[in-house]
Amino acid sequence: MSAAHGDGMVIAIERLVAMANQIGDFFAPYPQGQREEGVRNHLRHYWDPRMREALLAHLDANAGAGLHAHVLAATRLLRDEQQTARKAYAGPPPRG
Repeated sequence: MSAAHGDGMVIAIERLVAMANQIGDFFAPYPQGQREEGVRNHLRHYWDPRMREALLAHLDANAGAGLHAHVLAATRLLRDEQQTARKAYAGPPPRG
């Protein structure tokens, strides 16, 4: 599985997992809870939506294989956040 990046390159899921774990390495010294939130916030704000979707698909299909424990927890937080936002959406139906 791969995700299309904004510049047309395709990123393999192995590379996305490695990138997510690098972000996790940065937040590893933070207290539990803050490290998961830090990773989740980074993924939400700085990753292309297609990259996030590919990571979430990997979480659902492969239980997040290869992700560090706190990155896995952060990815689950991101998925839960997105599912809650979809349920709460009251505007016009999304296109697609």
